[in-house]
Amino acid sequence: MQKIDQRTYRTKRKIESAMLQLCHDNVTFAKLTGPQVAQAAHVSRQTFYRYYLTPEQVIVTILDRHLDEFLSAFRFQDLTAQGMVIQLLQAWQKRTDAFEMIEWSNTRQLFIQRLANFNHQIALRNNKALIDETTICNVYAAATYMFLRDYVLEHKWTPEQATKLLLHLTNGLSDLF
Repeated sequence: MQKIDQRTYRTKRKIESAMLQLCHDNVTFAKLTGPQVAQAAHVSRQTFYRYYLTPEQVIVTILDRHLDEFLSAFRFQDLTAQGMVIQLLQAWQKRTDAFEMIEWSNTRQLFIQRLANFNHQIALRNNKALIDETTICNVYAAATYMFLRDYVLEHKWTPEQATKLLLHLTNGLSDLF
């Protein structure tokens, strides 16, 4: 197991926190630069660029970390489609900040691509051979994103309602489970 340098960890968390604060301050993401993020994080421009090439990469890194955590957690259990949806809803409900940053930065497509890869990993784990893997994983990812977004940010449904509706519209995620 690789030991994580605590200074690196703290610096990355400062940068991520600064991004969240910039989001909450309604700074225009399209005009945001690495040096501006560095200044908000109280780190040097060089330090920012040591870890990230762009502000968008900060958000992508956060999303990848969350999805990796979910995939690792799912590996240790016998998961059903309903169980996975319930766990995703619960996990993302605690990560409202991530969805706020996705919307703020307009990185929905990047997140959907990562969700599609996540779906692919779930299908592989369940030994599912998909006829049109890319399309199936992308459709499920887009549907999952929209449900997660509405559930986490808009609070449109109860967890039970959201689970039932997503499973209904995706045919019970039958191509992944």
